[in-house]
Amino acid sequence: MIDRDPSPVPSVVEEDPGRDLVVELADVGRVHQEGAQAVHALKEVSLEIVAGELIAVMGPSGSGKSTLLNIVGGLDRATSGRVVVEGEPLDLLSPPRLAALRRRRVGYVFQDLNLIPSLTAVENVMLPRELDGVRTGKARKEALAVLGEIGVADLGDRFPDELSGGQRQRVAIARALVGERRLILADEPTGALDTATGDDILRLLRARADAGAAVLLVTHEPRYAGWADRVVFLRDGQIVDSATAGLVTAR
Repeated sequence: MIDRDPSPVPSVVEEDPGRDLVVELADVGRVHQEGAQAVHALKEVSLEIVAGELIAVMGPSGSGKSTLLNIVGGLDRATSGRVVVEGEPLDLLSPPRLAALRRRRVGYVFQDLNLIPSLTAVENVMLPRELDGVRTGKARKEALAVLGEIGVADLGDRFPDELSGGQRQRVAIARALVGERRLILADEPTGALDTATGDDILRLLRARADAGAAVLLVTHEPRYAGWADRVVFLRDGQIVDSATAGLVTAR
């Protein structure tokens, strides 16, 4: 297998007007509550993600990692600064347009998975495509193909409560990958998986990035951050460092 050295080395990013910018954050802040109770979840965060790039976000608990993903994906609103996804300033989009952007262009893997218990595995994966107007037959075919990539095609007709934690995690990842997603947001996607399966998931996310998607991965594991092109370190809501992960020849 291809392994990636988690040891970061400093990176230098050169301006390239021809690059395919998928995400742009400029001086983004997020404050919860007000006054003496105010909590600054993010503070002046600036970050760009281009097509074909996998960025890992690391940091201690409470550093703002999940808040960052939610703001990039339009699930939460920035209190200050600018968030642009695929050329669309999120603060200027109406709720219907924001929902359409999320549904068509963004794939999510949440920590709590958010699978719908009354739907089978394949129906959970089909749902975002059906909501976007794809016919049921085509949506089912696409869903089964991605479940096959993840290694759980034989579990498509089972309900979430009939699956193990690791199997539910794979279904949630398949739902994030189905369709032509330009941006994939993954919040600890290997949390319920063993090492070998976690490696398979990172290999798949890496392949999606190499095929042109932008991938933002939250992880606490240096092993998995090593698959990234860049590693961003958060502490107390601020980016305190950014580095490039080195590629190591397979052993």
